[in-house]
Amino acid sequence: LASPVCSLGTNQFRINGVGQTYLVGGGGTIDGDRLTVQHNSGFSAFSSCEASWKAEALSQFKLLGQVMSFTVDLGKVGCGCNLALYLTHMPARDSTGQFKLVEERGGQPAYYCDANKVGGLWCPEVDIMEANTHAFQTTLHNCDAPTGGEYTYC
Repeated sequence: LASPVCSLGTNQFRINGVGQTYLVGGGGTIDGDRLTVQHNSGFSAFSSCEASWKAEALSQFKLLGQVMSFTVDLGKVGCGCNLALYLTHMPARDSTGQFKLVEERGGQPAYYCDANKVGGLWCPEVDIMEANTHAFQTTLHNCDAPTGGEYTYC
């Protein structure tokens, strides 16, 4: 199981109102509160910089009653491409409510889950933005109620 590439200073990302955040992933650059993402890449947010994947370190954004804002330049995201900003209910859990380590996860974090079952596990997902120079869409993906913490269908 690959360890995250995280080093103090280089992965720190400033998100107002969230506290210390570290972005782990690849294909982009971080400069203060600016994230530049390249084609076919992505990042996940963690609350601490660890030497290995820890489910407890995945950032849990408390957004109820809050405002989330961001600026994006779609100028180079042409037709057929999708720049996505989304939130999922990670970490994945099994039917006993324990964190579920995902072995085959397609480049996603070790405890990854989403509403499309990428990596083999379901969980709620909010697509805040899926966009390019020609289209913009948001989607709320509902899931059935979890059984012991595990989602069985979205």
